[in-house]
Amino acid sequence: MKKIFTLLFIVSMSLSTAFAGGNWASTAVSVSKDGGAAYLYLLNSEGWAKPDGNNYSGNTALNAYDFGTPTSLVLDGGAATAWADAGDYYDGTSFVVYYRVYLSTATPGAWAQFALPDPTYSSGNDRRFDKTGANIDIMALATAGGLNSYTLEVVMSKSQHYTGGSWLSMVPGGQSVGYNSLTSGYKATFVKSIATGVDQQNSTLKITSDHGKINASFEGKAKVDLFSVSGQLIRSSSIVNQFTQSVKAGAYLLRINGKIHKVLAQ
Repeated sequence: MKKIFTLLFIVSMSLSTAFAGGNWASTAVSVSKDGGAAYLYLLNSEGWAKPDGNNYSGNTALNAYDFGTPTSLVLDGGAATAWADAGDYYDGTSFVVYYRVYLSTATPGAWAQFALPDPTYSSGNDRRFDKTGANIDIMALATAGGLNSYTLEVVMSKSQHYTGGSWLSMVPGGQSVGYNSLTSGYKATFVKSIATGVDQQNSTLKITSDHGKINASFEGKAKVDLFSVSGQLIRSSSIVNQFTQSVKAGAYLLRINGKIHKVLAQ
């Protein structure tokens, strides 16, 4: 009886180790630069070969990557491959991408987020998750005047559901680390220059917000882009003299001829 108990204990510990760590997730985010094609930048890779051949181990690492001085930088989505046991252990997984953009010399602000959809690939215990079309304009979130270096920081949260409960974990961090807003993530840098002072193309520019509308008036034609505070494009237009858009109450970013203006809608 003692031998049987010892054997069961060893097996139990082995199972616990297998599901608590090891090959549990490989993740990447999709970024396009200067209007080019989206490219997967690696967050982490557990290094095991997935049946569909996508463990991202050959991709460029996002962490410490320098995007230089881009004309455009868009966070298009993300991808993840993960282990999800089909039995009485972890029978499902899902991922959330958290991101933020801030001056490299400043204290980071709050995280924005988007979720990866249901698995786009499933074979045995393996799952793959993908999302494209998030269309987060990173450059629109870089709003300080002058020439500055910014940080794009990313983390990814994994939720594993099992019979009787769930398990939250972080990339970076591992399965023993649940999501926390103070978690430090993978950091890439880029440089952006914003002219200070009067906008020469729109010296008569006036921006107002009232009764659920954002209004901008100016002389002549202007390229106007309206974003949510998290960088999601809401509207893009070439407008003559007057721009008007109905919105919900909250903070927005209005880009007029390349210059960003923060707007609080009432």
